[in-house]
Amino acid sequence: MLEQWGIGRPSTYAPILSTIQDRDYVNKVRGFFQPTELGILVNDLLNQHFGDIVDIQFTAGMEDGLDDIAKKNRDWTSVVQNFYKPFDKDLEKAFEQVERVKLPVELTDETCPKCGKPLAIKTGRFGKFLACSGYPECKYTQSYQLKTGVKCPQCGGELVERMSKKKRPFYGCSNYPECNFATFHKPLPDPCPKCGGLLVQYLGRFPKCTKCEYKGKLKREHQDSGSPE
Repeated sequence: MLEQWGIGRPSTYAPILSTIQDRDYVNKVRGFFQPTELGILVNDLLNQHFGDIVDIQFTAGMEDGLDDIAKKNRDWTSVVQNFYKPFDKDLEKAFEQVERVKLPVELTDETCPKCGKPLAIKTGRFGKFLACSGYPECKYTQSYQLKTGVKCPQCGGELVERMSKKKRPFYGCSNYPECNFATFHKPLPDPCPKCGGLLVQYLGRFPKCTKCEYKGKLKREHQDSGSPE
């Protein structure tokens, strides 16, 4: 779709998709991008105050202008000036009108180990994290982990979803670094019927045991859960 509208270049498509995920504007669900609450909020604010810029035609037209500059068919100062003057006015107006927006606090079942109050899911510069709902009196924070409810086959701890340095989801033991078990395949709650080992969703099509060679048919309740593949 980006290519169809003349936006970006093939070399920029991957960084664009990475950026909107890194900033927690979207989540990838069953192979599709689903906007987060933060993404919807940011989009609404940008359309309200910078509607002429967050526009497909504007982006495509700006790229044509930059191409003309590269080909020496247009002077760069005129292109930048035509963009910056109205943008500067919109920016100044937005600073005066837009109030600091806070996302609704989502409380969890976990409690703060320091004061006992519920931990809340918050969104920061580097994504989601857990923080004490008693802030600012209590400033306790910890990393956000998406629990799977599946036990680690090595130590019995719980497997949680994490993100690798390359922004690829994987599943590791909550007792890390004491336990270093990890897999890129989504763990399934049912044990292997052959050896009792851990079953994972392999290629999104069938369960596969991490201990033996068992492969089976994916149950209907797991077919819509997606796969990190």
